Amino acid sequence: MALGPAPTCDQPDPSRNGNGFHTRFADDLVALHTAGITDVRIGVDWARLQPRSGMGGDLNGEWVEFYSDVLTAAQRADVRVWFTLLERTVPQWFDDERGFVDPKTADRHWPRFVEAVADALGNRVAGWFPIDDPIGYASRRLPDDAAQHGELVDTMVVAWRNAWRVLAGGPPMATSLGIRMVRPVDNTVPAAQAARREEHLRFTTFLRGLRDGNVVIPGRADRQLADLAGAVDVIGVKIRADLATDTAIDDESLRRWQERATTLLHRVAEFGNDAPLVVSSFRASRTQRTENARDAEVLGEAFIRAVQAAAHDGIDITHVFGEPGVAASKSTQEAALLDWDRHPTPLGEAWRALAG
Repeated sequence: MALGPAPTCDQPDPSRNGNGFHTRFADDLVALHTAGITDVRIGVDWARLQPRSGMGGDLNGEWVEFYSDVLTAAQRADVRVWFTLLERTVPQWFDDERGFVDPKTADRHWPRFVEAVADALGNRVAGWFPIDDPIGYASRRLPDDAAQHGELVDTMVVAWRNAWRVLAGGPPMATSLGIRMVRPVDNTVPAAQAARREEHLRFTTFLRGLRDGNVVIPGRADRQLADLAGAVDVIGVKIRADLATDTAIDDESLRRWQERATTLLHRVAEFGNDAPLVVSSFRASRTQRTENARDAEVLGEAFIRAVQAAAHDGIDITHVFGEPGVAASKSTQEAALLDWDRHPTPLGEAWRALAG
């Protein structure tokens, strides 16, 4: 999160105070444009816009003004903004009411927030990512209880449908589905079962539901959800670079990582019912060692080549996002397009050369 977690969110962390975007956004947007970036994803922070319970459809005017100023600066920099309405955190008051874990709480508060943001800022955005990685969100909230996890996933599908009802007909609305190669963590039967469940959730539940309106979640009865079929303008996916157990770059790394990403894009396209794709890449985590600058550059090159290969195969990819655009910290700047000082990283240079 560019601003860091809000003090009024469910996961406050004073040690994470963002990357300076709050005060440097105008210069940052110019720097991104200079680096060849045409579109950016920016999270709209629910906890800052509605820090207290009982605000209903009202938003904090100071933060509405901030996001309005960001949109103005983006227009001047010739950069289009896509807003994400739900990322990792929610307001503490919403969490106190059990948040998305309680379908009634979600139905009462979430659509009103979506409508309030759309009314205040929606005529100036290029597009919407209403919910970022809904399956990942559910897994972080309820990782150990399959029944409750399934109910939360169902609530996230309903939340998507409710956002569609509010936002449909305006700027394009894209999913942001986290996908990756799913493998069992070991050779046991429970690990294989867990992998099959995750595979279904990441590649079937949302994509098939948006195609035919059926909500299919392992362990729950299938059901038809009104207005879910076709409730998307663009199929958006976030690809986590799949490093598996690789401990060093070798001669086959680029080919292997490109092949994995291309396979993922083809799998998504099979479910997409001819909808265009928006693709994002985000930082992976190492199980064996810390990612270095060369890792980041090779992963970035593999990702861009995978997108180019998928497009060559006839997959309609309209936008490609690299996350983060501006480094979140000096220690992780190798994986960003611009470093902490807003200079292009080797990854950023490779991205621009390949994408151009």
